Amino acid sequence: MKHRKIFKFASFVLLSSLVAASAACSSKTATDPPGEASESDSGKPDPGEGSPSAALSETGGPLGKYDPAITVTSFRADLGPAYKYGPEETIDNNVWTKAYEDTLGIKLKYDWVVPSEQYQQKFGVAISSGELPDVFDVDMKNLKLLADNDMLADLTDVYEKYASPLTKSVIEGDGGLMLGTGKIGGKLVGIPETASMLDGALVLWVRKDWLDKLNLPVPKTLDDVMKTAEAFVTQDPDGNGKADTFGIAINKDAVGGSAIGVSDIAPIFYAFHAYPNGWIKDASGNLVNGTIQPEVKQALAFLHEMYAKGLIDREFGVKDVNKVAESTTAGKVGMQFGAMWNSIFPLNSSKENPNDPADWIPVAPVSSDEKPVLSLVSSPVSNFHVVSKDFEHPEALIKMLNLWVENTVGPNADNYKFGTTTEGKEVFKMSMFRVWKPKQNLESYQAVKAALESRDPSGLNSTDKANYDHVIAYQGGSVKDWGYAAVFGPNGSQSILEEIDRNNLTMFNEFYGAPTQTMIDKTATLAKIQTETFLKIIMGKAPVDDFDKFVAQWKQLGGDEITKEVNDWYKNK
Repeated sequence: MKHRKIFKFASFVLLSSLVAASAACSSKTATDPPGEASESDSGKPDPGEGSPSAALSETGGPLGKYDPAITVTSFRADLGPAYKYGPEETIDNNVWTKAYEDTLGIKLKYDWVVPSEQYQQKFGVAISSGELPDVFDVDMKNLKLLADNDMLADLTDVYEKYASPLTKSVIEGDGGLMLGTGKIGGKLVGIPETASMLDGALVLWVRKDWLDKLNLPVPKTLDDVMKTAEAFVTQDPDGNGKADTFGIAINKDAVGGSAIGVSDIAPIFYAFHAYPNGWIKDASGNLVNGTIQPEVKQALAFLHEMYAKGLIDREFGVKDVNKVAESTTAGKVGMQFGAMWNSIFPLNSSKENPNDPADWIPVAPVSSDEKPVLSLVSSPVSNFHVVSKDFEHPEALIKMLNLWVENTVGPNADNYKFGTTTEGKEVFKMSMFRVWKPKQNLESYQAVKAALESRDPSGLNSTDKANYDHVIAYQGGSVKDWGYAAVFGPNGSQSILEEIDRNNLTMFNEFYGAPTQTMIDKTATLAKIQTETFLKIIMGKAPVDDFDKFVAQWKQLGGDEITKEVNDWYKNK
């Protein structure tokens, strides 16, 4: 079955200065690796002999420079038509390719670069022809395929020898869970592009200006959400005299559990303690698929009630994320569940709408009863950095990752140069390989919060200082800085995730391995019947009891076999 993954716009947030201009390094806390310096310890360290960077750059060290220089080949998807290159800047010639060559003696050469929509086809041709570059990225499915066909280098010893202590602290900051996803047959064949699992927890975004206009409290229960949605639909919160507003936004792809994080539907299931698309433990300790559990039926009945009352857009079944974003910007939506970064997209456009500037606030997930609501979180790894088996210098990949870490979270990090510029340009996207701290956004929020309370930002590193500056700018009247302020500022979305983390209010998706064979063969079919059944029930085209028929069908069409395979993996992982 599909793993639930956050909509790819998370790359904008998780990987931009939210994640802040690149891998966010908080001021020194108990979660930092022992002995690692941070800018808050003593300001910028002397880059001369004896500094961490100087030691790392010794011959043969984690940042040792090749002399003579070596050429390392790769391929990748381009950065899209919206990315604006500077004068003489290209995907082949930029601050990161220059850093690879100047610092490491690595000349990065792309065999090909294609638009993202063409990448999978081009990549498939490369695999079938055996024309693989020295270093490249793969998803979990292709990681297993290439490893099973003995086409990848074993990085076990290379990682241990060449990964710097700081790099290891970033990659293994979760205790090694994410690093373990890159191991097949006992060998480390891929370095996972680690990220924050906590950032996968969703919040409720609500228009506070509509609440105030209608004298409504902030919703704290699922029943409150229903009442608020009814008021947003029936009491003309936008004041135009027309019945043209929706209580809550949902996009069509959310119903089947596709990659989303905007106008999501999952938290309504969580409110009933249901976890579709996740693998959770049952009473006996075995893994079961959350999609077919009885609590899902209750959530579908609730969603049908909302739809029947007109609280959900009648056309949500044909609207994708972008269409929902248009409705949000136009001032037609009062609530939506989504990721902590939704203030950066799509709610920023709504906030900046001069005709109807929305005042969105993040609200904690709600429950349908007295039990605390738990948010499903999964391993955030979907991408792996790998080395072709025949490449003479597999350690080059590790050195490139070390450089990424040094330039973004090291004591001499310069996030404005290597991450996100002061103008908002996401330079970090030109880095071929990236890894992120497990709780970097939460740590950045905590550092910014402390600086705001003390009125002293002098101890912040460059990433946290950038987030701090966004908050101060917004407080000073700069609406364009609201997106980041709504994440890292007082009562921002990270404050909610902090409570979720502190109180262990998460349900872990226990399966994070490569797709099983039946998953590969049957996932598309199972996802199709799930989407069709859920949509029909929500929209009243099928009775709620059809859920029981769906469960039987799911099990018969491959679900039972997948469950067996998942449990075999779980017992032997």
